[in-house]
Amino acid sequence: MYRKVQRVQKVLKNAALHSEKFGKKSGITCASKCHHCCLKKDISASPLEFLPLAYHLYKSGRADEVYDRLDILSANDLCIIFTALGNAGGCSQYAYRGLICRLFGYATNHDKQGYNRMVTCKPIKETPVFAMLTQKTLEKAPVMAEYYMQLAAIDFRLANEELQINQAIKRALELVMTYYMYRGRGKRA
Repeated sequence: MYRKVQRVQKVLKNAALHSEKFGKKSGITCASKCHHCCLKKDISASPLEFLPLAYHLYKSGRADEVYDRLDILSANDLCIIFTALGNAGGCSQYAYRGLICRLFGYATNHDKQGYNRMVTCKPIKETPVFAMLTQKTLEKAPVMAEYYMQLAAIDFRLANEELQINQAIKRALELVMTYYMYRGRGKRA
């Protein structure tokens, strides 16, 4: 399990770095304290991209608590790790956010003609910087499908299990907790 978590973390880290680099080169940025994408209730994700979060929660002794909270949420609830508290609000587990959270806004996918098209939000699409993007610039953007293929190479079944974000986190917790329950409670590595 730990090796799978490490492999997923590597993909997540590379995606975040690629997104950050593209954002700096292109001038694309999220508005300060925006979080519009986090306020969507129909975000889909795979359990695999939240395996590092589940492992972290297990290691920190919070897996049962978070699982119990997830158990009472409905499909209409916001992502459990989003918080509106504090000055900025945002992701309470930013270091362990999923692949969708790392790529959305800064990534592309190929359209039917093979051109790169941004996968982003309306506020970014309405910026002057967005209007100036060229295909040449977009070629340097992370391609969402390529990062999801990297996840699929780690565990095809889990990478292709598309669930509402809270259900994906819950499923990842189930996998980690079950693995360590059968492995023995004393062994947390």
